[in-house]
Amino acid sequence: MYDIVVHSPDFRHWPASVRFAARLAADTRAGLTGLYVAAPTSSLAGPPHLVQEALAYAQDELQQAMLAGPAFASWAAALGVRDARWQVALGAVAEALVLAGHWHDVVVMKGNPPPCSIEERPVLETLLSGVACILVPAAAFSPGRVAHAVVAWDGSPASNRALHGALPLLAAADSVSLLQPPPEPRARRPLFDPLAHLRARGIAVAHVEIVPESGESAGEHLLASAADEHADLLVLGANGCRRPGGCSFGATTRAVLSQSHLPLFLRH
Repeated sequence: MYDIVVHSPDFRHWPASVRFAARLAADTRAGLTGLYVAAPTSSLAGPPHLVQEALAYAQDELQQAMLAGPAFASWAAALGVRDARWQVALGAVAEALVLAGHWHDVVVMKGNPPPCSIEERPVLETLLSGVACILVPAAAFSPGRVAHAVVAWDGSPASNRALHGALPLLAAADSVSLLQPPPEPRARRPLFDPLAHLRARGIAVAHVEIVPESGESAGEHLLASAADEHADLLVLGANGCRRPGGCSFGATTRAVLSQSHLPLFLRH
Protein backbone atom coordinates (compact mmCIF):
# COMPACT_ATOMS: atom_id res chain seq x y z
CA MET A 1 0.00 0.00 0.00
CA TYR A 2 1.68 3.20 -1.19
CA ASP A 3 -0.92 5.96 -1.47
CA ILE A 4 -4.20 6.41 0.41
CA VAL A 5 -6.77 9.15 -0.23
CA VAL A 6 -9.50 9.81 2.30
CA HIS A 7 -12.64 11.83 1.71
CA SER A 8 -13.14 14.27 4.56
CA PRO A 9 -16.64 15.78 4.67
CA ASP A 10 -15.35 18.44 7.07
CA PHE A 11 -12.18 20.46 7.44
CA ARG A 12 -12.67 21.63 11.02
CA HIS A 13 -12.43 18.20 12.63
CA TRP A 14 -11.50 14.74 11.42
CA PRO A 15 -14.25 12.07 11.57
CA ALA A 16 -13.79 8.32 12.09
CA SER A 17 -13.01 7.56 8.45
CA VAL A 18 -10.21 10.14 8.37
CA ARG A 19 -8.75 8.90 11.67
CA PHE A 20 -8.82 5.32 10.32
CA ALA A 21 -7.07 6.37 7.11
CA ALA A 22 -4.35 8.24 9.02
CA ARG A 23 -3.65 5.31 11.32
CA LEU A 24 -3.64 2.92 8.36
CA ALA A 25 -1.20 5.16 6.49
CA ALA A 26 1.06 5.29 9.56
CA ASP A 27 0.93 1.51 10.01
CA THR A 28 1.62 0.73 6.34
CA ARG A 29 4.04 3.64 5.85
CA ALA A 30 1.86 4.93 3.02
CA GLY A 31 1.31 8.46 1.82
CA LEU A 32 -1.99 10.07 2.82
CA THR A 33 -4.07 12.63 0.94
CA GLY A 34 -7.01 14.30 2.66
CA LEU A 35 -9.65 15.35 0.12
CA TYR A 36 -12.38 17.90 0.80
CA VAL A 37 -14.96 18.47 -1.94
CA ALA A 38 -16.83 21.77 -2.02
CA ALA A 39 -20.16 22.07 -3.81
CA PRO A 40 -20.19 24.27 -6.94
CA THR A 41 -21.99 27.59 -6.63
CA SER A 42 -22.82 28.20 -10.30
CA SER A 43 -26.31 26.70 -9.98
CA LEU A 44 -27.52 28.92 -7.14
CA ALA A 45 -30.88 30.50 -7.83
CA GLY A 46 -33.22 32.83 -5.97
CA PRO A 47 -33.52 36.50 -5.04
CA PRO A 48 -30.29 38.37 -5.95
CA HIS A 49 -29.51 39.47 -2.39
CA LEU A 50 -29.86 35.91 -1.05
CA VAL A 51 -27.74 34.53 -3.88
CA GLN A 52 -25.05 37.08 -3.07
CA GLU A 53 -25.09 36.07 0.59
CA ALA A 54 -24.87 32.38 -0.31
CA LEU A 55 -21.98 33.03 -2.70
CA ALA A 56 -20.09 35.01 -0.07
CA TYR A 57 -20.60 32.24 2.47
CA ALA A 58 -19.50 29.58 0.00
CA GLN A 59 -16.38 31.52 -0.93
CA ASP A 60 -15.49 31.93 2.74
CA GLU A 61 -15.97 28.18 3.36
CA LEU A 62 -13.81 27.36 0.34
CA GLN A 63 -11.06 29.68 1.53
CA GLN A 64 -11.09 28.17 5.01
CA ALA A 65 -11.00 24.66 3.55
CA MET A 66 -7.95 25.52 1.45
CA LEU A 67 -6.20 26.89 4.53
CA ALA A 68 -6.76 23.66 6.47
CA GLY A 69 -3.79 21.92 4.86
CA PRO A 70 -1.14 22.69 7.52
CA ALA A 71 -3.49 21.63 10.34
CA PHE A 72 -4.24 18.34 8.57
CA ALA A 73 -0.57 17.62 7.89
CA SER A 74 0.39 18.39 11.48
CA TRP A 75 -2.41 16.23 12.88
CA ALA A 76 -1.50 13.32 10.60
CA ALA A 77 2.20 13.62 11.44
CA ALA A 78 1.36 13.35 15.15
CA LEU A 79 -0.22 9.96 14.35
CA GLY A 80 2.92 8.79 12.57
CA VAL A 81 2.08 9.58 8.92
CA ARG A 82 5.30 10.36 7.06
CA ASP A 83 3.78 12.06 4.03
CA ALA A 84 0.43 13.86 4.39
CA ARG A 85 -1.13 16.17 1.83
CA TRP A 86 -4.39 18.14 1.65
CA GLN A 87 -6.46 18.70 -1.49
CA VAL A 88 -9.61 20.75 -2.07
CA ALA A 89 -11.82 20.00 -5.07
CA LEU A 90 -14.82 21.87 -6.42
CA GLY A 91 -17.65 19.84 -7.94
CA ALA A 92 -19.44 16.53 -7.46
CA VAL A 93 -18.09 14.27 -4.69
CA ALA A 94 -18.26 11.10 -6.80
CA GLU A 95 -16.33 12.64 -9.70
CA ALA A 96 -13.61 13.93 -7.39
CA LEU A 97 -13.26 10.56 -5.64
CA VAL A 98 -13.07 8.61 -8.90
CA LEU A 99 -10.40 10.97 -10.24
CA ALA A 100 -8.40 10.73 -7.00
CA GLY A 101 -8.86 6.97 -6.92
CA HIS A 102 -7.15 6.64 -10.29
CA TRP A 103 -3.86 7.84 -8.80
CA HIS A 104 -4.13 6.27 -5.35
CA ASP A 105 -4.17 2.64 -4.22
CA VAL A 106 -7.36 2.96 -2.18
CA VAL A 107 -10.07 5.52 -1.37
CA VAL A 108 -11.26 5.68 2.26
CA MET A 109 -14.83 6.92 2.79
CA LYS A 110 -17.52 7.07 5.44
CA GLY A 111 -19.49 3.82 5.61
CA ASN A 112 -23.09 2.73 6.24
CA PRO A 113 -24.77 4.79 3.51
CA PRO A 114 -28.57 4.37 3.69
CA PRO A 115 -29.82 2.32 0.72
CA CYS A 116 -30.92 4.39 -2.32
CA SER A 117 -29.93 7.63 -0.57
CA ILE A 118 -27.93 10.70 -1.59
CA GLU A 119 -25.14 9.43 0.69
CA GLU A 120 -25.01 6.13 -1.19
CA ARG A 121 -24.55 7.74 -4.62
CA PRO A 122 -20.83 8.70 -4.26
CA VAL A 123 -20.06 5.23 -2.87
CA LEU A 124 -21.90 3.57 -5.74
CA GLU A 125 -20.31 5.69 -8.46
CA THR A 126 -16.80 5.36 -7.02
CA LEU A 127 -16.97 1.59 -6.64
CA LEU A 128 -18.56 0.97 -10.03
CA SER A 129 -15.73 2.95 -11.61
CA GLY A 130 -13.34 0.17 -10.49
CA VAL A 131 -11.69 2.09 -7.65
CA ALA A 132 -10.73 0.12 -4.52
CA CYS A 133 -12.48 1.57 -1.46
CA ILE A 134 -12.43 1.14 2.31
CA LEU A 135 -15.69 2.18 3.97
CA VAL A 136 -15.45 3.02 7.67
CA PRO A 137 -18.59 3.10 9.87
CA ALA A 138 -18.95 6.40 11.71
CA ALA A 139 -20.06 4.77 14.97
CA ALA A 140 -17.39 2.07 15.17
CA PHE A 141 -13.95 2.31 16.75
CA SER A 142 -11.52 1.36 14.00
CA PRO A 143 -7.89 1.25 15.11
CA GLY A 144 -6.51 1.58 11.58
CA ARG A 145 -4.29 -1.48 11.91
CA VAL A 146 -5.48 -4.71 10.29
CA ALA A 147 -4.53 -7.49 12.73
CA HIS A 148 -7.19 -9.93 11.59
CA ALA A 149 -8.96 -9.76 8.23
CA VAL A 150 -11.82 -11.79 6.81
CA VAL A 151 -11.96 -12.36 3.04
CA ALA A 152 -15.36 -13.15 1.53
CA TRP A 153 -14.74 -14.81 -1.84
CA ASP A 154 -17.59 -16.05 -4.05
CA GLY A 155 -15.81 -16.76 -7.32
CA SER A 156 -16.99 -13.56 -9.02
CA PRO A 157 -14.57 -11.25 -10.87
CA ALA A 158 -15.30 -8.58 -8.26
CA SER A 159 -14.23 -10.86 -5.40
CA ASN A 160 -11.05 -11.77 -7.30
CA ARG A 161 -10.21 -8.09 -7.75
CA ALA A 162 -10.97 -7.33 -4.09
CA LEU A 163 -8.75 -10.17 -2.90
CA HIS A 164 -5.93 -9.02 -5.18
CA GLY A 165 -6.28 -5.36 -4.20
CA ALA A 166 -6.21 -6.17 -0.48
CA LEU A 167 -3.09 -8.39 -0.68
CA PRO A 168 -0.75 -5.78 0.93
CA LEU A 169 -3.10 -5.46 3.92
CA LEU A 170 -3.63 -9.21 4.15
CA ALA A 171 0.12 -9.87 4.03
CA ALA A 172 0.68 -7.47 6.93
CA ALA A 173 -2.17 -8.94 9.04
CA ASP A 174 -1.48 -11.38 11.85
CA SER A 175 -4.11 -13.80 10.55
CA VAL A 176 -6.71 -14.09 7.81
CA SER A 177 -9.98 -16.03 7.59
CA LEU A 178 -11.61 -17.07 4.33
CA LEU A 179 -15.34 -17.31 3.66
CA GLN A 180 -16.33 -19.06 0.46
CA PRO A 181 -19.32 -20.84 -1.13
CA PRO A 182 -19.69 -24.63 -1.24
CA PRO A 183 -17.51 -26.24 -3.93
CA GLU A 184 -19.33 -26.92 -7.19
CA PRO A 185 -19.44 -30.53 -8.30
CA ARG A 186 -17.06 -30.73 -11.22
CA ALA A 187 -14.57 -33.19 -12.64
CA ARG A 188 -11.80 -30.67 -13.24
CA ARG A 189 -9.81 -28.67 -10.75
CA PRO A 190 -11.19 -25.09 -10.28
CA LEU A 191 -9.43 -22.39 -12.25
CA PHE A 192 -8.73 -20.31 -9.13
CA ASP A 193 -8.26 -21.51 -5.55
CA PRO A 194 -8.30 -18.53 -3.17
CA LEU A 195 -6.89 -20.52 -0.24
CA ALA A 196 -3.92 -21.75 -2.27
CA HIS A 197 -3.47 -18.25 -3.75
CA LEU A 198 -3.23 -16.65 -0.31
CA ARG A 199 -0.96 -19.30 1.18
CA ALA A 200 1.36 -19.17 -1.83
CA ARG A 201 1.96 -15.51 -0.99
CA GLY A 202 2.86 -16.24 2.62
CA ILE A 203 -0.49 -15.17 4.02
CA ALA A 204 -1.52 -17.18 7.08
CA VAL A 205 -5.10 -18.40 6.63
CA ALA A 206 -6.28 -19.37 10.09
CA HIS A 207 -9.84 -20.42 9.31
CA VAL A 208 -11.98 -21.38 6.29
CA GLU A 209 -15.78 -21.27 6.46
CA ILE A 210 -18.43 -22.24 3.93
CA VAL A 211 -21.22 -19.69 3.31
CA PRO A 212 -24.14 -21.49 1.65
CA GLU A 213 -26.55 -18.54 1.46
CA SER A 214 -26.88 -15.92 -1.25
CA GLY A 215 -28.39 -12.44 -1.48
CA GLU A 216 -29.21 -10.44 1.66
CA SER A 217 -28.94 -13.50 3.92
CA ALA A 218 -25.37 -14.03 2.69
CA GLY A 219 -24.53 -10.45 3.67
CA GLU A 220 -25.85 -11.01 7.18
CA HIS A 221 -23.88 -14.27 7.42
CA LEU A 222 -20.67 -12.54 6.32
CA LEU A 223 -21.07 -9.82 8.93
CA ALA A 224 -21.90 -12.32 11.67
CA SER A 225 -18.84 -14.42 10.81
CA ALA A 226 -16.59 -11.35 10.74
CA ALA A 227 -17.95 -10.31 14.15
CA ASP A 228 -17.34 -13.79 15.56
CA GLU A 229 -13.77 -13.62 14.29
CA HIS A 230 -13.27 -10.14 15.86
CA ALA A 231 -12.07 -8.98 12.45
CA ASP A 232 -10.61 -5.53 11.81
CA LEU A 233 -11.47 -5.64 8.11
CA LEU A 234 -13.88 -7.48 5.81
CA VAL A 235 -12.73 -7.87 2.19
CA LEU A 236 -15.32 -8.59 -0.50
CA GLY A 237 -16.28 -7.85 -4.07
CA ALA A 238 -18.86 -5.12 -4.63
CA ASN A 239 -21.53 -6.42 -6.99
CA GLY A 240 -23.60 -3.86 -8.85
CA CYS A 241 -24.58 -2.70 -12.30
CA ARG A 242 -25.39 0.36 -14.33
CA ARG A 243 -28.84 0.63 -15.87
CA PRO A 244 -30.54 3.29 -18.01
CA GLY A 245 -31.47 6.04 -15.58
CA GLY A 246 -29.27 4.83 -12.72
CA CYS A 247 -27.24 2.09 -11.11
CA SER A 248 -27.54 -0.12 -8.07
CA PHE A 249 -25.76 -2.58 -5.79
CA GLY A 250 -26.51 -6.29 -5.55
CA ALA A 251 -28.43 -7.61 -2.53
CA THR A 252 -25.38 -8.98 -0.69
CA THR A 253 -23.31 -5.84 -1.20
CA ARG A 254 -26.13 -3.54 -0.14
CA ALA A 255 -26.83 -5.58 3.01
CA VAL A 256 -23.17 -5.49 4.03
CA LEU A 257 -22.81 -1.79 3.23
CA SER A 258 -25.81 -0.71 5.28
CA GLN A 259 -25.28 -3.00 8.29
CA SER A 260 -21.53 -3.35 8.76
CA HIS A 261 -19.94 -2.37 12.07
CA LEU A 262 -16.38 -2.81 10.82
CA PRO A 263 -14.38 -1.35 7.93
CA LEU A 264 -14.99 -2.90 4.50
CA PHE A 265 -12.45 -3.28 1.71
CA LEU A 266 -14.50 -3.30 -1.49
CA ARG A 267 -13.75 -3.48 -5.18
CA HIS A 268 -16.11 -3.95 -8.13
